[in-house]
Amino acid sequence: MRNWIIGAAAILAVAVPGVAAAQTGYVGAQYGNADAGAGADEDFYGLEGAVAFAGSGSIVFEVDAAVVDGDDSDTAFGLTGHVYARNDSHLFGGFIGVADSDAADTTWYGGLEANKYFTNWTLAGAVFYGNNDDNDVDGYGVNVEARAFIHDNFRVNGNIGYANVDAGAGDDDVMLYGVGGEYQFAAMPISITAGYNVADFDGGDIDTWTIGVRYNWGGTLRDRDRSGASQGSVTGVGSLF
Repeated sequence: MRNWIIGAAAILAVAVPGVAAAQTGYVGAQYGNADAGAGADEDFYGLEGAVAFAGSGSIVFEVDAAVVDGDDSDTAFGLTGHVYARNDSHLFGGFIGVADSDAADTTWYGGLEANKYFTNWTLAGAVFYGNNDDNDVDGYGVNVEARAFIHDNFRVNGNIGYANVDAGAGDDDVMLYGVGGEYQFAAMPISITAGYNVADFDGGDIDTWTIGVRYNWGGTLRDRDRSGASQGSVTGVGSLF
């Protein structure tokens, strides 16, 4: 069951030549719980990271990665690459990613992404398609996320999305909901994170909560949002947790 959850979540998440030095990024650890009902309730833990590189002009390359393991499940990893143009007003580009596990359940996903920047908040979105041949699952959908900055190092966020998943035996419509936040300490580049997400299927739902800690480089959380590695939560690797 856990392998199927990881594969479905990667489909639903809405994961480099010529680059210069890294602008911003983070590495971190997370712990959480995924409850799919009917006894499928499991604690998990993992590592994550993201980094953005400056290309020529306004072009940016971003890579997000994560590995996760659970008490009764196989180890899984995710990797998403992004290429986008970004300025002070907006971001637009595309992404492609892969999620896999020890059980050889491989999901490929990709799509388009965009951000619109306002003074104290950001509106982000992605449209996506994913496929898992091992479990005969594919899907498409959209995810929208709002990120509000209480101050430069305190962000709260919420998302809503929709996906249609074809699991072979039939289609399933899924609604996605989530809330979360991150706070970076003023005296050190360490932040704490928390999140709660729901994937509401026709026949049930998957509820996931997480807590985590990150080491950041390259400035404040607002700096990361406007000029660094900011896309993992809306397009790919973040879905593994």
